[in-house]
Amino acid sequence: MPTTLKDFEAVFPRLREDLKEHCTHYKLPEQALKWFEQSLTHNSLGGKCNRGLSVVDTTQLLLARDLSQDEFFRSATLGWMIELLQAFFLVSDDIMDSSKTRRGQPCWYLMPNVGMIAINDAFMLESSIYLLLKKYFKQEKCYVDLMELFHEVTFQTELGQACDLLTAPEEHVDLDNFSLEKYTFIVIYKTAYYSFYLPVALALHFTGFATPKNLRIAEDILIPMGEYFQVQDDYLDNFAD
Repeated sequence: MPTTLKDFEAVFPRLREDLKEHCTHYKLPEQALKWFEQSLTHNSLGGKCNRGLSVVDTTQLLLARDLSQDEFFRSATLGWMIELLQAFFLVSDDIMDSSKTRRGQPCWYLMPNVGMIAINDAFMLESSIYLLLKKYFKQEKCYVDLMELFHEVTFQTELGQACDLLTAPEEHVDLDNFSLEKYTFIVIYKTAYYSFYLPVALALHFTGFATPKNLRIAEDILIPMGEYFQVQDDYLDNFAD
């Protein structure tokens, strides 16, 4: 059966405590620790978690059986790492785009007393991925592959964001600077890799099925799916009633 959002979200408090505990090793002052906890909670929760859920569901499909408690927890932990990556992207993107709301609430940088502190909060959200990865996967043969995958997909997404910002700056829209080629690059690199390919690639590495052939097939299938999703989403943003 597909993983429920409730079951997936039940893993988050433990991971949040892991991150807080790591901070206490540095004797982080209580004010800063509470701030970090607030940032984690506000920016990680409240979404549909489709990316994170996809890691767990793909793991179950690859193993063709119900997951053990440990397998569920660790695949969900990988899923939450994507949600932390998503949080890092969204906090940063909202500042760059001067957005006002996110998930029905004011954007994090517009919350009381936050402002540009949100930039550092975004850095901490991204760094949290690698703290959790080390804690739960350092002993695994796939540890380096998982780390490299997160680094690569993060950079790919940032390339897509760079192209987006340079092609259509908010203060001056120049349609002569826009092309289908640039749009295709943006939707593939800004959305498709981290939203569609990354969850499946993580599950392939976790289950031991990440052969070059399997990764290539996954990429060949999932990147066009991600492109289709983003094109449809952009169309609905503009033309849906």
